[in-house]
Amino acid sequence: SSGINAEYGYLDNYMMFNNVDGIYTFAFTSERKENCLVCSRCSQELSFSASDKLQVFLDKIGEETGFNLKKPTLTANIAGENRTLYMSNLAQMEEVLRPNLEKTFKELDF
Repeated sequence: SSGINAEYGYLDNYMMFNNVDGIYTFAFTSERKENCLVCSRCSQELSFSASDKLQVFLDKIGEETGFNLKKPTLTANIAGENRTLYMSNLAQMEEVLRPNLEKTFKELDF
């Protein structure tokens, strides 16, 4: 094993194991983008005022920033408690949480 590592470099890939309908594996090389928010762990600063509505935030992250979020779920930690502010992928939750879109950050206790 150590002889192989000495002669050949380490594998630069990830392996996925799928055991649904038998055994199937494949390996692939993952490429990272320098400015990708997911794989590079870089941050992107967005500025909003306390009087901005949650809908403004949703519009900005959905269209302007390159996040390409089509049906986002928004959660926040407010006063030490995790709160779901909006959920678009479940019709019942979307209906219940839709009024939050018209609330300002101040009204949502940010």
